[in-house]
Amino acid sequence: MQLSGKACLLILLCSFTVSAQQVPCQLSVRLESDQQSTAAGSHNDTSTSRQSYALLSALLAKSGCQVKMQALPAGRAIKMLEDGSLGVMVGMSETAERARFSYFVGPHHIERMVVVGRRELQRSVADLYQLLSWPGLISVAEGAYYGPKWQQLLQQQEGLQQRLFYASGNQQKLAMLASDRVVATLEDEAIIDELLQQKDLAQRYVKLFVLHENPVYFAISRQAISSDLYLQLQKHWQHMLQSGEVDNIKQNF
Repeated sequence: MQLSGKACLLILLCSFTVSAQQVPCQLSVRLESDQQSTAAGSHNDTSTSRQSYALLSALLAKSGCQVKMQALPAGRAIKMLEDGSLGVMVGMSETAERARFSYFVGPHHIERMVVVGRRELQRSVADLYQLLSWPGLISVAEGAYYGPKWQQLLQQQEGLQQRLFYASGNQQKLAMLASDRVVATLEDEAIIDELLQQKDLAQRYVKLFVLHENPVYFAISRQAISSDLYLQLQKHWQHMLQSGEVDNIKQNF
């Protein structure tokens, strides 16, 4: 019997949670929705995604916390992180806006954001301006951060918003590309490299250029945990790095 991506993650997360009659805390963590099209494969099943949740689970377990997975659209999840009804999001860039309502622990991954498009664009598209000269929609995840160049372009190019399809998450964003409903999408290179191992996708799509690179963190709601627990988690993360536990977990994927 083949397990779904969500089921595999549940088994993985449970393996890192503490065994105790009384659990001091339980934090909900956002997952990609399995209900979205898997035309490009499952985002949750990628090594990068599973690695992130394994690291988070190991970290929280050191403070006696359990994780509760919750499939949510990205934009809604960010709002819930702000009001404390969601505990954690993985793979989050640190920005001044997000720092208002989030503690950042990590980084747990270096995200290298690339533009992926139809193979016929390969010889004529090497930057954002060339991409925008082509007709068609570009899929992005709602609420995602794609770096300062992208933010500046959003402000300068009045017509850019009409060119964007705001997906509810990475799963839908990639499915839009795989179903030829958009000409390009923006995604972490580690994720794309894994998905492009599928022969069908590799024949049709290619990485066009690098848009942005930055570390990403576990973003934990300031409304969901105390400052003392935050400092404790920071300490545990540094110990995991120094002891080699982070590297050991990553090697499993």
